Amino acid sequence: MKTVLQIVVSALFVSCVAISGIGILLGVFEIFHYDRVYPGVSVWGEELGGMTRSESVEILSRKLSFLQSESITLRDGGNVWIFTPGQLGVKVDLEDAVQNAFRHGRTGNIREDLWSQWAAAYSGFSIAPLIIFNQAQAEQLLVGIASGINVTPEEASITVDGGSVTLSSGQNGRSVDVRATADQLALPLEKFSGVDMQLVVNEIRAMVVDADKESLIAQRIISNPLELLVDSPREEDPSSWILDRASLAEMLVISEVDGKSGKYRHRVGLDQERLRKFLEYAAAQLYVPPANARFSFDESRGEFDLIKASVLGRAVNVERTIQEINTELLSGRNLVSFHFDDIHPQVGDDVRAVDMDISKRVASATTFFQGSGAARINNIIAGSATIQGVLVPPGEVFSFNGFLGDVSLDTGFSEAWIIYGGRTIQGVGGGICQVSTTVFRAAFLGGYPILERNPHAYRVGYYEQGPDSPGPGLDATVFRPLADFRFRNDRDAWLLISVEVDENIGTVTFDFYSKEDGRTVTIEGPMISSLTQPEPALYEENPELETGVIEQIDWAADGAVVSVRRVVERDATLLLDEEIITTYQPWQAIYQYGPGTELPQDVYTKGETEG
Repeated sequence: MKTVLQIVVSALFVSCVAISGIGILLGVFEIFHYDRVYPGVSVWGEELGGMTRSESVEILSRKLSFLQSESITLRDGGNVWIFTPGQLGVKVDLEDAVQNAFRHGRTGNIREDLWSQWAAAYSGFSIAPLIIFNQAQAEQLLVGIASGINVTPEEASITVDGGSVTLSSGQNGRSVDVRATADQLALPLEKFSGVDMQLVVNEIRAMVVDADKESLIAQRIISNPLELLVDSPREEDPSSWILDRASLAEMLVISEVDGKSGKYRHRVGLDQERLRKFLEYAAAQLYVPPANARFSFDESRGEFDLIKASVLGRAVNVERTIQEINTELLSGRNLVSFHFDDIHPQVGDDVRAVDMDISKRVASATTFFQGSGAARINNIIAGSATIQGVLVPPGEVFSFNGFLGDVSLDTGFSEAWIIYGGRTIQGVGGGICQVSTTVFRAAFLGGYPILERNPHAYRVGYYEQGPDSPGPGLDATVFRPLADFRFRNDRDAWLLISVEVDENIGTVTFDFYSKEDGRTVTIEGPMISSLTQPEPALYEENPELETGVIEQIDWAADGAVVSVRRVVERDATLLLDEEIITTYQPWQAIYQYGPGTELPQDVYTKGETEG
């Protein structure tokens, strides 16, 4: 019977023998694989265990036949191009893959290497080869394909020569996107899979027309002048507006139309912006502003009497007219009517005083023009007529120039003395300031807020005449478009402005009719200070006058600073408390005389005063 010691010794001996055997086997394994790939290592799905480097490269090279197989198909519509991956720049680095396979399990760390070798033999270890895609080579090949596909876009064009129209149809363009196509090829080629794909082609849209059809349309458009008619014309309207054939030819263009509504995406027609500018110019000439009816107020009846009927305004509807022109020209018709929109006035002929809440006179002012010449009186009458019967809505602003309109000989005004450039000279409309001054005083006395008032440069004697004259400081000059007189109707009711000119006694009177709202107006002044004497009278030669003739063209006036205070209250509430300060220049009398005229002694001539 063996002792325990014997058993232990025997076991140790067996273990040593076993370990020695394993060591010998490992040694033999490592010696065999000294220049070979360890078992279980594969590249590209190919088991390389036990193979040398050269054997591994040889067996893997068989797989490279894919690079030479025609497995890449590119398409563009019905056109097809077939290539091998190699032609498109695909390469495989087998040496690098084999080198990586051989390195597996050979780090120099015995424990790690034995474990890697065992794991590869047991579970396998796969290595992917390095696949190189030369995109520059692929793009170069694609550039060659693109040269047969690319089409330069050409815009359709139109030429008019001597009334004859020629059209080129144009063509859409195409361009192969080489970079995008190469990018789409990269992923499948790197996976060694076949490719069947469409080239990435950008379509370039150009203006393209049916040249034969559009030439006929263009010829039809310019065959006759385009005549635009005004239905129900006014006396001052032209009989028609005409675009001649040459102008129509210059306006011919090819433009895009809504592709959903017609067969062609582009058509021949007139340049819409140039046509619009022409119509806008015509529209400005044909515009008729609406005008409210004008009335006088009969205080005994508390009713209006119509003195001027309202005017229905009109405005050219440019867009509708353009549409009509386009439609008619395409149909071969060159006679088109303007489309107008009616503009209704705010106040019609049948309005009543009660509708406007007008019940009584709320302000009145009178100025005198005795001694005025016939031309000045004519201008006072003409200027007053432009304001007669005007209605101002509650809260709105009255502008004297807005109602005065154009001041010219054609509108009934005459040449009379005006103040201009520091002188009193002959000018169209002299005397209108008598009207604006009277309106200003009525608004001032009625307690209305004054928004713009411009005084004269010097004191004018006309505005200080009469038994009830307030004196200096309450005049208002106007000169379109620089100087205006404006006030606001701050009552809740409409305001009717009525005027009466009495040539016999030389007065102009403005009455304001509205609704009494309980306001009171207190006037203090005028307070006159800083009186300044003018320079002595000046004599200047006028070669247009005869010898011995002396004419006065400017009248002397003292300079002064004038202050007028106005306080407006309603129901013990202060509405306005303001001081109007006017500075008048001293004004020199001026005489003109004919050449050779003997002048009074001790007078100043123009040359002397300048010296």
